[in-house]
Amino acid sequence: MEYLIIEIILILITFLIHRHYKIKIFKSKKQMLFFWILVSIGGVIWDNYAVYRGHWLYPGKGTIGVNIGLIPLEDYIFMFLVGYGFLVLYTVSNKLTDEYRARKRK
Repeated sequence: MEYLIIEIILILITFLIHRHYKIKIFKSKKQMLFFWILVSIGGVIWDNYAVYRGHWLYPGKGTIGVNIGLIPLEDYIFMFLVGYGFLVLYTVSNKLTDEYRARKRK
């Protein structure tokens, strides 16, 4: 359960950053859909393979115990969190950098 709680807290923090800076991550719904399909497919294949090969494992006490394939439900949430988090941080850093350069030119 700890894993899920940590993920929920991180998603909320990322969402608040996203809202605070009023950023738009995707230009279209098609672009958003394409991104999430790629992240999902890549993440599912990678994580299932890693668990299968014994590169990592998920202890039962740290998760809620619902697995899809070889990985717990929380890991699917983690895939979303990582993708969303990196997009938000990248977009915010670009926005802040652009604002800094604009102020510096004046």
